[in-house]
Amino acid sequence: MLSTRFQRGTFMVAVSCSLLLAFFAIEHFHSLHYQQLRQQQLSQAQIQLVKFRANLEAELNAALYASWGLVNYLTLNPRTSPQQWQPLAQGIIENHQNIRNLAIAPDNIVNFVYPLAGNEAVLGVDYSKLPEQLAMIDAARQQRQMLIAGPVDLVQGGRGVIARIPVFYRAEDGTGEQYWGSVAVVLDLDQLLQRQQLTELTAQYKIAMRGTDGKGASGDIFMGSEAIYAQADFYDAVQFLNGSWSIAIQLDSQQLGSVWQQQRVRLIGYPYVTALFLMLIALFRWYRRTYQEAMLDPLTGVANRRALDERMQVLMQVYERHQIKFAVIVVDLNGFKYVNDSFGHHAGDLVLQHTAQRLLVNTRATDTVARLGGDEFVLVLMGIDNERVVSRQVDKLRAALNQPVVVKEQQIAVSASLGCALFPMHGQTVEALLQHADIQMYKNKRKE
Repeated sequence: MLSTRFQRGTFMVAVSCSLLLAFFAIEHFHSLHYQQLRQQQLSQAQIQLVKFRANLEAELNAALYASWGLVNYLTLNPRTSPQQWQPLAQGIIENHQNIRNLAIAPDNIVNFVYPLAGNEAVLGVDYSKLPEQLAMIDAARQQRQMLIAGPVDLVQGGRGVIARIPVFYRAEDGTGEQYWGSVAVVLDLDQLLQRQQLTELTAQYKIAMRGTDGKGASGDIFMGSEAIYAQADFYDAVQFLNGSWSIAIQLDSQQLGSVWQQQRVRLIGYPYVTALFLMLIALFRWYRRTYQEAMLDPLTGVANRRALDERMQVLMQVYERHQIKFAVIVVDLNGFKYVNDSFGHHAGDLVLQHTAQRLLVNTRATDTVARLGGDEFVLVLMGIDNERVVSRQVDKLRAALNQPVVVKEQQIAVSASLGCALFPMHGQTVEALLQHADIQMYKNKRKE
């Protein structure tokens, strides 16, 4: 039997390790649960984003391809008049609600815009006098393809995307294709996005889009923020004629469900572990109380005779397996009857308690201190295998025990006689060892 200090320490270490393991287990399963919730939400978000991207891509390309119908007409009929262009432009806009207006500029001077209402100021605009717009028109002309500008803020309000398409025709004199002018198609970006239920999507997730002028992931952000784009959970791309936009989506923690859904492992695990911990504490207290009643001396709190016998039997078994010896020291207080008679039994009890504490302080946690009854104590010291070592321990204990005990501000002189025995040198049973130590103790008492 180990000392109660060792038992308490062992219990606290075991409980601490168990709590630590429980903590890691709860956090591990919480992480798995959280990742599962997150993966479910990511899958749903990805499905919605793919649907949004596909619909946006379809409507955007449909509007752009429809504009090419007008360009092809101008290529084949370069000498037609604005009166002939109007039915074509009207049909395109009526069939594609995302197109806000069309402008035709022969020789880079706008002489037709549809619808005219609200766009009168555009008529007569000479792109050669507008460097920024002319630069894009020249780029489209040189590349012989449609180029996208924007999104830009429109004078009429909202944001738009401008597609500039160069128009070429085959000269009648056989000199090859000649530049005729350009067609500008203004798409209502806000309407285009809302038609794809962008509001519902942004209510659930954080969305960012980039790709000004159709530059895709290398373009600037035109919706959302750089932070959302950088920390997005996944990305997709809207592909259209000669350009693209990059879409990023990031989960919002609120979309992972309620606090209960997100934290259910912790909300269940930690109360359970707490209840289990309290139950273990209660069981340990019950065990200690039962243990003290059965194995400890009620006055001093050290081991009793039963516990001493069990401890010595265990150490004898240890010796058979590992050849680890031990020593037994018997302690008997001198003049204890005088203390009881002169100062009362209460003072005698205090002397016994002080003696037990001094013995505990001067021994190891693996040693055993026991009271056999009256003023007699026994110590079992594990791992001591020669008389020289045990003799030093006896001297140390005698010096500690010979110090006076203060009771009610009065010093009571105390001394002790000690005797020792080594296992298996001086006996191979509990009785033999105690008898040998007793004999040595009485020899020392007569000398003192």
